[in-house]
Amino acid sequence: MFGGLLLLLFLSATPLHAVVVFSFDYAAAPDFDATSKASLESAATTFGEYFTNTATIDIEVTSSNTNINTLASAGSNVAPPYNHGFELAGVVARKILGEVDPNGVSADGDIDVNFYHNWDFDDDVDAFAFDFKNVLLHELMHAVGFSSWIWSDGMDAFSTAPGNQGTWAPFDEFLADSTGRLIDPTTFALDGARWNVASVGGVGTDPPTVGLYFDGPAAKAANGGSMVPIYSPNPWNEGSSGSHVDTDFFVGSNVLLMNHAVGTGPGVRTLSHIELGVLSDLGFSIVPEPASILLIAIGSVALMTCGRWRR
Repeated sequence: MFGGLLLLLFLSATPLHAVVVFSFDYAAAPDFDATSKASLESAATTFGEYFTNTATIDIEVTSSNTNINTLASAGSNVAPPYNHGFELAGVVARKILGEVDPNGVSADGDIDVNFYHNWDFDDDVDAFAFDFKNVLLHELMHAVGFSSWIWSDGMDAFSTAPGNQGTWAPFDEFLADSTGRLIDPTTFALDGARWNVASVGGVGTDPPTVGLYFDGPAAKAANGGSMVPIYSPNPWNEGSSGSHVDTDFFVGSNVLLMNHAVGTGPGVRTLSHIELGVLSDLGFSIVPEPASILLIAIGSVALMTCGRWRR
């Protein structure tokens, strides 16, 4: 599915800005050992350097060992208030954006890794193993809010039917079809008819025609002024649809970290300008690239999923 190989190297430097620090609790993750822990923590350090904010994020780590096609999943806890509009940000995002910890001693978010699969934890990734750091960077993006909270039937997290005032994730403010955003910014009501078509519209295009798109101004600017295609296959793919860039559009040398699937071999370990634009649209203050030395490449396919936020 993916062809070609692209290698990019960034020089190491000491970060000159504040960073987000991730603290991991492995009590419920028996499959993790010293090597996999160190790899996760290295990926998290790289990811934290994209932010100019200062925050410590507490993540509960779990592990599984199941013969399914999912590599990993992640999510953020949420806490009151649950106001109408686009304010249903996870605790992880709220802390990075400067709020006092809204859920106290509880974990801010969670990550699960499926150790059934063949992983490579270092920077010299075997062609027949999955790039652990690539996948965990992807999952951390979900934890900070690269995720929709619109269900396949157009309902919000509180089972509000389309056409009514809803409660949405910040990401949902920018979800659109080819004609524009799907949620009215005044009434906070989702256009159910348009959602039903776009959410299973298929492969995106430039200029936009079918499927879902991300209409944030920073992401569009990074994409040459065009809305960013969002993964919207037919049929709906629970855990992947609406919460990833379009895997069937961003192919070859244009594969992005937030594609919904990844192959064996070295994977993308940097955020593209488009993905950095999405973070900016979600309200984060970010820097173009972290200080760490990173390797980018492209391989062949298994799934990464987004865990729905927990209340």
